[in-house]
Amino acid sequence: MRRILMIVLIGVLMLSISGCGKETEKTEDKSTAKVEPKQVIEAFGTVKSTEVKNITIDFLTEVTKVNVVEGQRVKRGDALLSLDSRNYLTQIRDKDFEIKTLQLELSGLNRDYIAKGRSLDESTDPDIRKYINDQKHAEESLSKALDDLSAREALYKTGALSQSELNEFKETVNEKEKSVQDARFSEANTRKEIQQELDQLKTSIDQKSLMVTSKELDLQGMQEKMNKSYINGNDIVADVPSGVVTEVGCVQGDIITNDEGKKLLSILNKDKLVIEADVAEEFIKDVRIGADVIINPQADKTRTYQGKVMSIAEKAVLKNNETIIPVRISIENPDSFLLPEFNVDVKIDFVSKK
Repeated sequence: MRRILMIVLIGVLMLSISGCGKETEKTEDKSTAKVEPKQVIEAFGTVKSTEVKNITIDFLTEVTKVNVVEGQRVKRGDALLSLDSRNYLTQIRDKDFEIKTLQLELSGLNRDYIAKGRSLDESTDPDIRKYINDQKHAEESLSKALDDLSAREALYKTGALSQSELNEFKETVNEKEKSVQDARFSEANTRKEIQQELDQLKTSIDQKSLMVTSKELDLQGMQEKMNKSYINGNDIVADVPSGVVTEVGCVQGDIITNDEGKKLLSILNKDKLVIEADVAEEFIKDVRIGADVIINPQADKTRTYQGKVMSIAEKAVLKNNETIIPVRISIENPDSFLLPEFNVDVKIDFVSKK
């Protein structure tokens, strides 16, 4: 019995020793397993807005009030500036009146042209009708005179009429032939004069039409200068959902006369923010499109934002005596704290090539 108990105890002891050995072996395996450290490329960057709205005015106006200051946050519809554009609106009304006057003149010219052309085509012009009638009467008179001449020539042959009498009547016939020719010439000359008047009217119509078209384009251009998304009546308003005012370049009382356009201020769209980072050229080989990025603003390093590499510039630049490659990074979780032109530290993930 003692012997069996001894064997059992020895067996239990061996199993215990064996189990401890395996556990120790497993522990050693775990402790010696290699953990790959996460590798990152550290760089410096700046928050940028990819959408900058320049507020420009290129018509005569006066800045009567400036409602914003540099760096102020604004939302859609906020009044940024107030303008007095009455003089420019007067110019627009004058231009419109000038066009309407020209259009009335053009309409009159067209009516004259149509009426005069019809009078020529249908021979209803009073002078033409007169010469047509004169010609008709002259031809009738000539026809009768020619009949009389034939009769007189017959009498002359019989000796009943002298040569002088016959010649005198021939002169009468010649005068009647001339009357016919004069009537025909007068009609043709009148038609020619009317055609010249038509040509002159057509030239005036063409010139006036060009003037109307030109002034209509001028008016359209003047109106379009005021037809902008950021102009609302006498106010310049923000036309982005969330923005930041920058580069304010006007003060109350400024007169805007520059036809080429004067920039009054700019609005940075806060909904279109990215990071523009500078990566040293020796590390750019390890940066790839789509790589994860950790972003920490220097204004509050406890804040962390996630992003991804969007693009890598195809050209290096020299900055602060260092050759760098610009890299653009998206911001996956932006908030109201992150502002344009904030400086940030970025850590770009990469996997080293073995």
